[in-house]
Amino acid sequence: MLILGILDTVSALLLIRNLYELPFLIPNGVIIGLAAYLSLKAIIFIADVGSLIDLVGGILLIISLFYPIHFSITIIFAVLIGLKGILTMLSKIWSS
Repeated sequence: MLILGILDTVSALLLIRNLYELPFLIPNGVIIGLAAYLSLKAIIFIADVGSLIDLVGGILLIISLFYPIHFSITIIFAVLIGLKGILTMLSKIWSS
């Protein structure tokens, strides 16, 4: 579970990076891989609202490679995915 939280947090940071076009050299393959991870995780755990957020976040990551996305939409989903990732990591740390 800890790795899922870390990957969610990294995905949220990549959404923010694409928004501000920061000069970090991250290959598109890594971004597409994390988008695929979010989408597959959403399909596997489809029963909750967090899965819907993951699915939209994965789609936004892929779209953000080719087209600019509105600022507020990107921030909302980056915060939701990042918060979900941080809470997952904290729950794993506190439960052990």
